[in-house]
Amino acid sequence: MRVIIIFLCVLISTVAMNAKPRCQSFNNNDGKVTIVFTDDKADQNYKVSDVKLIPSWGGKEYPATSVQGTVKNGVATMTLTFPHLTYFSNPKVELRINGKKSKFKVCQ
Repeated sequence: MRVIIIFLCVLISTVAMNAKPRCQSFNNNDGKVTIVFTDDKADQNYKVSDVKLIPSWGGKEYPATSVQGTVKNGVATMTLTFPHLTYFSNPKVELRINGKKSKFKVCQ
């Protein structure tokens, strides 16, 4: 039993370490910023938390107002929503996937 638990912990850690979120779409319409990303290293226990949009010039970080997603055939598709911003250039998203820090540049 203990071996099974250790194996599952290692497996979950490996999935989280290999997470590679990739931006699929971005828009700043309808009074909000919406970013969709995919991750082809996902399992059914894929959890996203602590999501922040960070402008390239630093300063204020914007927490997500909504995080929604699905996992199908090992691919997670996540939709992140943030408050409407009037100006930003080359922002990135920082987040945690299954408790591990990750980040990606926003496609524009």
